[in-house]
Formats: sequence, C-alpha cells, structure tokens
Amino acid sequence: ALSTFVEETREQPITLSSGDETWQVMPDDVGTTIDAAATVSAAMDLTRDGNAFVDLGRRLDLYLSGRDIPLQGTVDGTKMDALLDDLAAEIDEQPTNARMLIVDNEIKVAEGEPGSVVDKDALRAQLTELLFSFHSTELQIPMVVVEPDIAAVDVSPALEDANTMISSDLVLTHGDLSWTFTPRELASYMDLTYKNAAGVNTLVPYLSAAKLSVFFDSIEPSVNVPGVNATMDSDGKTAWVVPQVDGQGLDREATADGLTDAALTTSGRTGAVVLATMEPDLTTAEVEAMGIKDLLASYSTTPYNGSANRQHNVRLGTSLCSGVLMAPGDVFNTDERLGTRDAAHGWKTAPGIVGFGELDDVYGGGICQVSTTLFNAVFEAGLEVVERHNHSIFINHYPDGRDATVTGGGKNMRFKNDTDHHIFIYGESTGVLTTFYIWGVSDGRTVTSTFSGFYGFRGHGAQKIYNPALAPGTSNVTFAGQTGKKCEVTRTITWPDGTTKTETFSSAFPAIPSITEVGPAATTTTGGAPPSLPA
Repeated sequence: ALSTFVEETREQPITLSSGDETWQVMPDDVGTTIDAAATVSAAMDLTRDGNAFVDLGRRLDLYLSGRDIPLQGTVDGTKMDALLDDLAAEIDEQPTNARMLIVDNEIKVAEGEPGSVVDKDALRAQLTELLFSFHSTELQIPMVVVEPDIAAVDVSPALEDANTMISSDLVLTHGDLSWTFTPRELASYMDLTYKNAAGVNTLVPYLSAAKLSVFFDSIEPSVNVPGVNATMDSDGKTAWVVPQVDGQGLDREATADGLTDAALTTSGRTGAVVLATMEPDLTTAEVEAMGIKDLLASYSTTPYNGSANRQHNVRLGTSLCSGVLMAPGDVFNTDERLGTRDAAHGWKTAPGIVGFGELDDVYGGGICQVSTTLFNAVFEAGLEVVERHNHSIFINHYPDGRDATVTGGGKNMRFKNDTDHHIFIYGESTGVLTTFYIWGVSDGRTVTSTFSGFYGFRGHGAQKIYNPALAPGTSNVTFAGQTGKKCEVTRTITWPDGTTKTETFSSAFPAIPSITEVGPAATTTTGGAPPSLPA
C-alpha cells in the first residue's frame, strides 16, 4: 500500500509562484528517490522509542491527530541546483550601481537601486521538505533584497572629465595613417567605472576597448604585422628547426587607454596605436616538440634536360611542394599544392601530355617529374598512398610502373601521413636533378617491392593525316605510336612487430596509333581534289 501511495505522490506536482508567474515542479525534475523501507522504519520508530507508557501515548496521539510522517529519500543535488539557477535567471532583478548615463552627448546621473533575487538556500530547504510530504501544494518563492555595491557616488569630477572627453575631435595615429573621432562618436565609445579613494567611491569615465571593437576590427589589417610560423629546413643531409618570427598586433586595451589619456586633455588631443608582440600560429617550441630527426626516405630523378621553360616549371613545382609539415592523419594533395597553372602564377609553357597520346606546350609542362619524384619518396618511406595514376604515355626515364601524373582538377597524387608523428617534406631541384626528402620519427617500418614486368601487349596501328602544307610526295611522322601494355608494382611494408601490409600499384598504357602527316601526291597534273589516303 505504501509503495502505491509513493507512486501516486510522484505524479503530484508542486507549484512554485512569484508574482503572477507559476512553475510546475515534478519530483522527477529534481531526481527525487523515495525509500519506502526507510519510511516504514521511521514510522515504527515513532512508537517504539522509549518505555511502554511513552509508546502507548504516541500511538494514541497518532491515532487521534492523524499526524503525517514524512517520506524518506533523497534528491539529486545537481538537478536541484540547475532548477534553482533556471528560476533565478528568470526572476532575479539585480541591483544597479550608481552611474552616469550619456544620452545624446548629455551626461546624466542615476542613483543606485536595490535588487531582488531568489533566496536559493531557503527555496531548496522548503522545496525538499514538500517533496517528502504527503501534500501537493503551492510554494511562494522566497526572495531577498540585494543592495547595490555603490548606492551613491561623487559625480562632480566624472562629469567634468566626461565633458572634457567629448569637447572636441580626437585623433588616433599610426605612422602615416590617422583616424578622427567626433564628439558624438567619442560619447558612443565612452563607458564608466568606479574607483575607491580613501573610502570614497568615484565614477571615472574612459573610452572602452569593448565599445571600440568594431573600429579596431577595421584598422587591424592596416596596423598588424603578421608573424612567421616556425618550420623546418634541410640540406638533404640533416633537418633543423627554423625559429618563429614574432609579429605585432593591435593592443586594444593599451590603445584605448592612450586614447582616454588624450581625450582628457584640452589640446593636442592625439593618441597613438599601441602594438604588442604577437606569436605566430606555430611556435618554435611546438615544432621542436615534434621531434623530427630521422630521414624516412629520399628519391631523385634526372629524366632529361628539356627546355629552359620545363626546367623553370620543375623548379617552381618542387618549391611549392617543399617545406610542408604534416601532422598525423594529414593528406598531401599535389594538385592543390601546385595551384593554378598559368602565367599569373609564375608558370611557363613547356611540352605536356594534353590528350590521348598528344603532346603540346602547356603552362606547367614538366610538373609530372615533381609528382613522380615525390611519389617515389613516399613509396620508399612506406607512407599510405591515397591516389596515384600512371601517364597515358609510357615514359621510359621514370622507374617502371612508378610514375605519377597530375592534371589540374583531375588525376592527382595524394598521400597520407599514417605515422604517429609529424613529418616534413623537403624538395630541391636544378630543373633537371630533382630530389624529395621525407623527414620524421622512424617507427621502424621497412619497405620491399617487386616489379611484374610488362604484359598484355597490344599493337598500336597507324593513322595518316593529309597536310597540304607538305611538299608533294613527302610525309612526316609526328607520333611513332605506342604499344599497349600493363604492369604492376607490389610494395610490402613490414613493422618491427612483424605486422605487414602488401599493396599493388597497377599501370595500364593504352595502344596509341602512330600518326603520319602526308603531303599531296607527286603528279604532273594540275587542279582537282587531293588523292584519297588509306586509313
């Protein structure tokens, strides 16, 4: 029966009220737990503590008065505190300190006013008692009056200072730059604080950095001097930390203080921007903590000299893919690092593969030497290869089955730092000899690989194209054709604990017909259509 009564009690809300507002509180809202056994025990204790005559008197009193015995249990203190905080947020009216108000450039005085806030201790005790009673009732939320910290102040000096501050224009300077504040603007940036001197509270006006925040946002690009992140560098033999270079950033509080001082004068009303030392995003200590010291792998290519433009592109591409710190899990995107290939970004035209077996001068021609060299360094380091594609034309001066092409917005070479430490990518190039080094913290992994050899050969056929610009009876082979073939390179990575990972990199080179341009047929006749050509 008691258990049934307890369940019914849990469904009965307590109504809290304050003024015209009310709130319903259910026992579960504050994590109320009823202990039926303890409640029965407490009831029995009322009639068995003492001697037989006292016990008999208590039983008669309970029978005649019908006195309730409180339920026994607990409430969740965290939930009770959250409830009281929510109520206080809605009900509390905080006291207001004595202050000056700036209204339309006119300074007025407002006296301090007391507040009224929830008496949380009293409400907690009263609510807890009701939760363990047999009654659902309404509880008036107890409130207490809170006096302001400063009820009255001497405003005369503040009034005088405030009027001085908005008496005329104020100028902020930084080198050749300057900004002018009108009296109306100064009034909007003004705030007030309190100082206690010899037990007397005094209002003090000042120009607020917080209220100047939008203005400060607008001038920061003009006054800040960005720092330079710490990084790594290498000469191929070792790698070292390049220290950070601190920048300078707008010190908002100090600049606002300087403006306040200038505004409190009646002449020479000029303040200066104050800059503070600003660390870059990546500090020397952070790079040193990466512990990069081991050469995980390096790889060099020297395919052929090529044109001066090609060498320029290879040097530029290498520099764009060099000097990169990669955190564990980071993915290197070669196409993204190389960026847009056009004259505006420093690229020059050189031969590049532009279609099915076609070579043409394109901006960035030669960059595949960069991606291929980097791919092979990644291959030898045992890092995870996310994306790699072979060229459509077989290039015999790259390792068989280990070339890697990159096209703008298309095929890409991407790899992931799957070690537990940062790695550093460093590259150098003469435009012909190109080398990439990968530095990091060795985890002992080793790499072995095998090459399948070429297979699946397919003949390439031939194609002739009429070119009336050639001399009669002559021809010119523009593309020798390519025999189709395939190959695989298998890489096995082994870790010190014996764990291995084997993966295959496949390459397929399509059969591409040879292309021969032919001129007009040798003949003594004149006029007529050009002769037909065999396919």
